[in-house]
Amino acid sequence: MANPAPGSGFFVGANFWNIDWEGQNDYFQSNVDFSTTTNPWLPQFISDLAPYHVLRFMDWNQINDDPNPQADWSTRTQKTDSQGEPVAFEWQIDLCNRTKKDYWVNIPSQASASYWQQLAQLIYSQLDPSLRVYVEWSNEVWNSQFPQNGYAKSQAQSLGLSGSNAAASYYVYEAVRVFEAFEAVFGKGSPRLVKVLAGQSAYTGPCMAHLTALGDSKINPNGTKPDVYAVAPYVVGASVSDLTSGLSDASDWVQSDLDCASMANLPLISYEGGSDSSSSNSCETVQVDPGMHDLYMSYLDTISGAGLLGPFMQYTHSGSCWGLKAATSDALSAAPKYKGLVDWLAAHP
Repeated sequence: MANPAPGSGFFVGANFWNIDWEGQNDYFQSNVDFSTTTNPWLPQFISDLAPYHVLRFMDWNQINDDPNPQADWSTRTQKTDSQGEPVAFEWQIDLCNRTKKDYWVNIPSQASASYWQQLAQLIYSQLDPSLRVYVEWSNEVWNSQFPQNGYAKSQAQSLGLSGSNAAASYYVYEAVRVFEAFEAVFGKGSPRLVKVLAGQSAYTGPCMAHLTALGDSKINPNGTKPDVYAVAPYVVGASVSDLTSGLSDASDWVQSDLDCASMANLPLISYEGGSDSSSSNSCETVQVDPGMHDLYMSYLDTISGAGLLGPFMQYTHSGSCWGLKAATSDALSAAPKYKGLVDWLAAHP
């Protein structure tokens, strides 16, 4: 395989921000005709992806939107369409193939079982055989701010699923069925398939509910297991000083999450993570503060030292406030978070 196996050590991947927020020109060349092009990508964007081993496309599939046009196989974005939000699966796969990165795909919560099968077949036929696919049903179903949480609750109640956390019960119910649909295509036990179950970093309640649901014969009749458990160990603060003070919280969360994941013998990885200064009106200033270089070095020391394994999935590669870079065109000297990550990786080959 081209990349490290999940849980085999600490390594890094990245999420991408919503293209309509950031602009197509941060990813694609100008005036691309998607009906004819074979390479729409900005060369700088491609080279910037060198530190990563996995690419996650949650926002590119509009997973947190309701309704979601990507949730219907007949209305999903086609490869020949103009690529805004959502982005065609074919171009997501092309980016992974072109850069030799494993592919992390999020399945829209209201996609059908036939959709899962067709998507699995598409990925199997087009993804480079040396690359893995990480499969995750929806995103942050534990999070009441997202519509998939309410959808999962209502579905659990309709099906009469047991468990004190209805959203968690239905999340596992759908996740294991998605895993089985991909196993039917890739093969059960395939080293190319990574089955992801994800929960909340700062509170292990969802994780404990997920483990209970995995053992429920109605929710999981075939005893299907995930391969990894994923969390989002952000460090939160409105300044570099605040973020530094928050490192101890991030360490505590990882250790608690690790205790829970270990009960199911699952390695602990991340689906998102990084610095979160979104509550500050000056988050864009914090993003490019030179002190963010050392903060990121310390942050990666902290979460890896607490037991988090790879991939650690930075949210996001680029974009205002959240990104390692504010924009693809930014020089390394203007992106202290990105340079901090690159320098940390160089010191930990």
